Amino acid sequence: MEFYSEIKIGNPGKPIRVIFDTAWSTTWMMSNDCPIKKLVVVRFHNKYNHQHSSTYVKDGRPFNVNEGTYNLTGYYSRDALKMGHTTVNQTFVEMTSVPYWYIFTKADGVVGLGFPQNDVNPFFQNVLNQTNITKPVFSIFLNRDKSSPKGGSIILGAIDKKHIHVTNTIPDRITYVPVNSATALWEFSIDKIFFEINHKIFTICDNECTGLADTSTNSVITSQNMLSMINEQISAKPFYFGKYQVECDTINKLPALTFVIGGTMFNLTGPDYTQQLSVGPFTACISAFTAATTVSEQKRWVLGGAFLARYYSIYDIVNKRMGLVRAA
Repeated sequence: MEFYSEIKIGNPGKPIRVIFDTAWSTTWMMSNDCPIKKLVVVRFHNKYNHQHSSTYVKDGRPFNVNEGTYNLTGYYSRDALKMGHTTVNQTFVEMTSVPYWYIFTKADGVVGLGFPQNDVNPFFQNVLNQTNITKPVFSIFLNRDKSSPKGGSIILGAIDKKHIHVTNTIPDRITYVPVNSATALWEFSIDKIFFEINHKIFTICDNECTGLADTSTNSVITSQNMLSMINEQISAKPFYFGKYQVECDTINKLPALTFVIGGTMFNLTGPDYTQQLSVGPFTACISAFTAATTVSEQKRWVLGGAFLARYYSIYDIVNKRMGLVRAA
C-alpha cells in the first residue's frame, strides 16, 4: 500500500524511511521534538534529533499546513541528506505534529520532488546545484508485485531503459506532455477518460481533465461524481475507510479504463486498479479508485501507484514536461 525508501540525515547518518513524493515540494521528517500528546503517533517511527548531528544548521522558521484532515506543523532546519551515493545540504521541516493516521504508515517522512514554490529548494534542485549529476531529469519505477522484494526505484539524472517495455525488440515510445509548474506540482492535461464496454464508449471525463502524478499514494483519486460513474461500470460496492470493493472472481473481466494523455492511450485493466486484501480467513478485492477529500484533489485526477506502476514516469525539470511509457 506504500512505496518508501531509506535515506540518511545528519552526521552520523540517521536512517529515515521516506516517501519520494512527486505531489509535494517540501522535504520533511518526524522530529524528536514531537510533544508528548503526539508520541502515540510517532512512537514506532524513526525521528530526527538535530542535537545528535554535527552538520545541523538552525533555521527555525515555522511551517504549517492545514487542509481538512491533513494537518502538519513543524519548523525548518538544515542538514546533510544522503540518498544512495548522493549527499546534499537540504533545508527541510522537522515535523512536530502529524495526522493520527500516520500511526499506520511505514514512512517517517517525505522527500518532496515538486517544483520550487518558495525560497526553499526541493531535493532534486539541490542535487543539480550541488552534485555532479547534470541531466535535469529523474525517473520512477514502481513495482506492485508483492512476490518481489523490491518495490521499485528512483533514478536521479537518467532514464533506465530496462524499465521501458519492448515491443518486437523496439522500445515503446515515451509520450511527453507539458506540466503546469505554476502549481509546483507535476500537473498535466488529460484529453479524455473513458471505458469501452461491449464496443460502446462510456465517457467519464472529456472536458478540462487535469492529471497529477502522485507517488505518495497507491490510489487513483477523483471527485465523488466521477467516482460514482466508475463504480457503476465496475460494480463496486462500499467497503471501509472510503474504499470500495469488487467481486474477486470478476477482476480479469473488469473493463479497462483508458486515459488519453498527449494523444496516447494509457489503459488500466482490472488487475491494475484492484488489490487483494487478506486478513486471516477474510479476503476482499479493493478498488484503487477513491473520492477526493481535499479541495485541491477535487479539481484533478490524482494518479498514484495503480497508474504509475503500469507506466514508467519521467520528470524533466528544465523543459517542464513529464514522460510516460509502458513499464517493463
